[in-house]
Amino acid sequence: TGFFAVFPLLYMVSPRTAHRVVGYLEEEAVTSNTHFIGEIDAGRIENIKAPEITVAYWNLDPESTLRDVVLAVRADEALHRDTNHHFSDRIRAKRESLFEDMDTNSNKPHIKY
Repeated sequence: TGFFAVFPLLYMVSPRTAHRVVGYLEEEAVTSNTHFIGEIDAGRIENIKAPEITVAYWNLDPESTLRDVVLAVRADEALHRDTNHHFSDRIRAKRESLFEDMDTNSNKPHIKY
């Protein structure tokens, strides 16, 4: 599709903008999944038993329903949204390397807050 043709070019020109765009796309996914949950809750979409493949992939309870799957997907999209906005912010602040935040005064690395 056009996105996959244009996005690499955008990333080469401006990684910060590319991460921001992905963050906004992921936000739309979060919003869409929130509406999907609303449709399930309102009874307009049947809350069927979750397919086995989704239970396995998302590590859900075997008795999970479609609503549980959508909640897991929404949480994953929210994490992607936050991660991409975080990367964009780091690039803007000229702090692209995550190693800059590592505590090297310890025998095991951990992130300094």
